[in-house]
Amino acid sequence: MEQKEKVSGTQVAVLLFIFITATLTLYVPSYSAREAKESAWLAVSVIPLVYGYLTLRVVYKLGCYFPELTFYQYCEVILGKFLGKGLGVIYIVAMMATNILILREFSDFLSLTTLPLTPQIFLLTTIVALASYGAYKGLEVIVRAVQFVFIIYSISSLTIILYALTNFKVARLLPILEEGVLPIIRGSIAPASWYGQIFVVAFIFPFVNKPKELKRKGTVTLVAITVFAILDVAITVGVFGANFTSSITFPIWYLANSIALGQLVQRIESFLLVFWICGIFIKATFFSFIVGLGITQVFGFKNTKAVLSTTAVIEVVIANNFFSGASLVQFIVCYIWPTVGIVFCFFIPLLLLAIAKLRMKHRSSPN
Repeated sequence: MEQKEKVSGTQVAVLLFIFITATLTLYVPSYSAREAKESAWLAVSVIPLVYGYLTLRVVYKLGCYFPELTFYQYCEVILGKFLGKGLGVIYIVAMMATNILILREFSDFLSLTTLPLTPQIFLLTTIVALASYGAYKGLEVIVRAVQFVFIIYSISSLTIILYALTNFKVARLLPILEEGVLPIIRGSIAPASWYGQIFVVAFIFPFVNKPKELKRKGTVTLVAITVFAILDVAITVGVFGANFTSSITFPIWYLANSIALGQLVQRIESFLLVFWICGIFIKATFFSFIVGLGITQVFGFKNTKAVLSTTAVIEVVIANNFFSGASLVQFIVCYIWPTVGIVFCFFIPLLLLAIAKLRMKHRSSPN
């Protein structure tokens, strides 16, 4: 986890695309259809994109002020050692809690779809062990794996979208804006919070060999995510209708299950399974890296292996024992996380940016 590691802006862009869409794919169609009905595809477009862009601008400017420091490190510079370390600890806990939710999403999805008889503790232990190992190997190894996974990820998702068009009906997306703009605003809250996860750029800014590329390539990534989300939601609603889409936990799984072209193309959900497992593995690995990075930088621990091993055990225990089922995880992800995420990913960094600007103006002003 040394900052001698360097990655390119393109590698970060690909990482962010998979990082954000891995969760968004599962939950957004159901949530947005529940709130915005037939106009659900609008709920994942303009507002989330604008919010994601504003979040990117804030963390990019912070990174430009402190190009050699991670978020954990410049918190101490901006707020002072005591408050800065305190905020760093809060973010470590927040990142670990988010990773626990991701792990539980992974085990719930497999338990409800393909591996109902497999103990969740086995599924959780497997992905945590792999994610911790990937985090231990460092950011360079993670982004190289992402470049390979991205090919599988893209082909699988494109295959599902193209074949789903055979059952797609435009009439199921009508009428547009039947109940006005407010349902679309409500339906955009959760998607916006996932777009806001582009905030993680703040943790890896000094690892990027050309950090000035992050603003442009991050924006391109957000546009690509928006196109992906619109297709995901529009096609799901266009195949099932808004009412059925809103009533099921994992609409994309049912979408893949519904695709069959005679005897030639069947069981296409296996493509979904491959690309989603790859995506969620990348996301869990990256969050493990961020948590390990925070603990080593905030507390000064040198033994990365011991840090990651300890956090892995904690995450498995909590993920396995503190959730009653997939419905609770879905409620947290769709209705609790958005508020928490917007505070941690946007408002706190915005406050830090304002304080940093004031301090720099004060230092540069003549006495």
